[in-house]
Amino acid sequence: MDPIDRLGPRIIDLLCRLAESFQASGLSFAVVGATAFLLNGIDLRRTTRDLDLAVAMVGGLEAVRPFLHNAGLEDTRIEHRFRTVDGDEIDVLAIDPERRPLHEVLLADGGRIEALGLPDAVVHATSISISEHAVPVAPLCLLIAIKLCVAASGTRPHDLEDACAALEAYELQGPRRFTVDYDRHEGLTYETAGAFLAGTDTVGAMSTDVLRMVDERITSLAELPQLSAGFAQGEWHHDLVLSYQRGIRSSSNRSRVSSP
Repeated sequence: MDPIDRLGPRIIDLLCRLAESFQASGLSFAVVGATAFLLNGIDLRRTTRDLDLAVAMVGGLEAVRPFLHNAGLEDTRIEHRFRTVDGDEIDVLAIDPERRPLHEVLLADGGRIEALGLPDAVVHATSISISEHAVPVAPLCLLIAIKLCVAASGTRPHDLEDACAALEAYELQGPRRFTVDYDRHEGLTYETAGAFLAGTDTVGAMSTDVLRMVDERITSLAELPQLSAGFAQGEWHHDLVLSYQRGIRSSSNRSRVSSP
């Protein structure tokens, strides 16, 4: 089954309607979360009905809320979660470009939601055609970074599984894995080269400060028991995650050397 088909016709229709409404209103947004992985062609090892959107607008969520209402969404008890008349729920992470820190979503009730990488995901979103609609979707390399950072908390195993599924499949088609200089990067293999390439691609789509935070989170993540021999695929996932980090560090070092 095509990964996109796994979303189901109702979610696909909702996504297209929202994209059309938001684009007509001039809102900058991107699909993130599990849905974005499916739209990027990653066949996740679980079913999902999640729909997560990152939106950038001055004023944050309160400024975005009227646009969501106009698109037919209703408020729920959770401030950033909205519901359709059919009962489908959407999480909207609204980033205010004029507030700092950018990597946090500030809620009216004083709550905070981590948004590490989400501003970059909106800026670098790629257009994917769905049912004749152009839908902006976060690039896969950034989705991996976001998932790994959340997984570092150790409380959401699905995030690590999603990220590793994408790392395993990254650039599996095409010639890029054959162009990697394996002699230069000791221990890197064809099987982990996709994860390495995902890391190098992330460097071109994230600011230096955010990359540093991502690197720190991955270092913490690598120490979790889930990435040890005591867990099924733990060592394999450990290799994938560290290959991704190696790609970030390798590309970051080259960027610093080439800077005037």
